[in-house]
Amino acid sequence: MKPSKTILIVLLSTGIFGFNYVAAKISSIRIDPVETAMLRVAFAALPACLFLRLKKDEFLYVFLYGVAFALGLFLFFKGLKTGIDAGISSVIMQAGSLFTAAGGILILKERWNKFNVVGCLIAMFGIYSISKIKEGGINVAGIAFVLGSAFSWTFANLSVRLSRTERPLAFVSWGSLVSAVLLFAINLASGKSILSTIGMIDQQAWLAIAFQGYVTTLIGYGLWTLLLSQNQLVLSAPSYLLVPGFALLFSHIVLGEAITAERVLFSLVVVAGIVINASAQSLSTLGEKKKPAMVT
Repeated sequence: MKPSKTILIVLLSTGIFGFNYVAAKISSIRIDPVETAMLRVAFAALPACLFLRLKKDEFLYVFLYGVAFALGLFLFFKGLKTGIDAGISSVIMQAGSLFTAAGGILILKERWNKFNVVGCLIAMFGIYSISKIKEGGINVAGIAFVLGSAFSWTFANLSVRLSRTERPLAFVSWGSLVSAVLLFAINLASGKSILSTIGMIDQQAWLAIAFQGYVTTLIGYGLWTLLLSQNQLVLSAPSYLLVPGFALLFSHIVLGEAITAERVLFSLVVVAGIVINASAQSLSTLGEKKKPAMVT
């Protein structure tokens, strides 16, 4: 892939993911978290899953993905409902890569070294520092819900890894259908009527939900999958760290959320921890190469 095309795809896909946090915030203001999550995954599932097929050996992983994704979405929208800013939530969600790394070590028996530990500690220090900022749009309950969401999505990521799927869009679409059915059942059991909720949704909220379901899922993840398939992870994975940058920018422009030096500083601390964790194996190998040879 040409460098110019790679840069364009990186900026477009991460920009979409960043604006997704703004769309999520808009929809969460107007609708209950369970119903917001249900409508979001329903848009992602239909009509895409009607045209995309799965392999039989992927069914179990799709089911596990759908359950984890449903819980993660509910907790995320619950966090936004507490009043936490969309931009800050995007930074907190980066903790998902730390949880995924831990899951890879515990479940997939992947290697762990001191740089993983240092990266995790730095990132968690950044998140803790953000929780201590005494400003509107930041609260401990919201951070806790968003962290819970990031932890839940760890299992969704592990389901994808274990499935070794070659059809990521089909996998996500059918997984979203599982999430939609599960969330619909929960909503039905709680005695709420989805029809009355639909009647109260305004045009802005519908556009926000449609953006999350169609643009983010089909275009954003489609471009990101293309990037991953044709570039080394050393380029693609760190590029995802542009997402919180775009989220902070768009949330400031669209929602009027504050961008202060304190928020930016601790957000960069979180990102630095994520980068160290993601680069742990490379840093470890680099350190070994620099060790002087023993003279005997």
